[in-house]
Amino acid sequence: MTGSSSGRFGSPGSLSSDSSAQAGLGRRGFLTTLTGAAAAAAGLTFLPEGTALAREGAATTLDVISDIQGDLADFAHVLDYLDSLGTADALVVNGDLVANGHISEYEAYRRVLDSHPHPERVISTIGNHELYNSEPFDIQVDRFVEYTGMPGVYSEQVVGDVPLLAIGTTEPFAGTSPPFVTLGAEQLSWLDERLSHYAGSGLPVFVLSHHVLPESISGTTGEDKARFYDQDFVDEIELLEILGGHADVVFLSGHTHWSLERDDWAVRKVVSGGDPRGFTVVNTGFVQTLYGPNGNGGERAIDASAAQGLRIDVAQDGTVTVHAHDLKAGAVIRSLEIEAPTG
Repeated sequence: MTGSSSGRFGSPGSLSSDSSAQAGLGRRGFLTTLTGAAAAAAGLTFLPEGTALAREGAATTLDVISDIQGDLADFAHVLDYLDSLGTADALVVNGDLVANGHISEYEAYRRVLDSHPHPERVISTIGNHELYNSEPFDIQVDRFVEYTGMPGVYSEQVVGDVPLLAIGTTEPFAGTSPPFVTLGAEQLSWLDERLSHYAGSGLPVFVLSHHVLPESISGTTGEDKARFYDQDFVDEIELLEILGGHADVVFLSGHTHWSLERDDWAVRKVVSGGDPRGFTVVNTGFVQTLYGPNGNGGERAIDASAAQGLRIDVAQDGTVTVHAHDLKAGAVIRSLEIEAPTG
């Protein structure tokens, strides 16, 4: 589970040392992280501790969790806790619903979901763990679709007036090492068109991805980052070019299991040539096991009993308030406000 760069995903190994270094240099020149006053100026404000759980006048509320991976006892507890806050308009399960993508695991997941309170709308993304078996990729995807009710690995859902665009891989990957996601030209074109459609609407657009963007949130950035998290997307440059043109995007990603108590749990990312305000990226937390840096370019397991996630309120005026929750202690860790998109 530990090591200089292997963590839970094996050796990065998909790039030679030379090409990896070149790709890293390209990405560093491609992205800028806005923090502090710059992030506030771009519309991302971290709120004082103790901010009210529900924004006054909230029109749409989303609960967002990820990385259950077979931890069904904690999943049951999480559903009960979120319901105690008041029923949300939708539950987003942002990938890694199950451990290895087997039918028995999906059936066990559904038994817990169906026997505990939750919103009628459940929106799911496909993660790497849904594909951790030797069956053909089409069968794995069909199984995900069957047990989640999603129309495919990418789709548009609208909750209230708020659009949610789920994305995921359209091709299989080898083993358990990154890269995990090939979006492909068709999905990228669809994403570009849908984001352009909503531009200027005054609404935030949530892009739901189990996998993480390079140099973004917890685990992918800073001196203590795990180096393999720079490699999740095969076509990341094309994806970033699309996202970078839309300041109204709130990109939600899981996968890392790193703590929402970190200062980098939510950031504003600017892509060269895109909107100078950038777009917002938020870590969706985890249900199964807290991870963190191991001090050697990798990660280590910290707390198997921990669970963290989000409750998100979208106001009538398009303002988004995100509350990061300790789902086991039943407390808000921290909150942020994302200004309503303009222009």
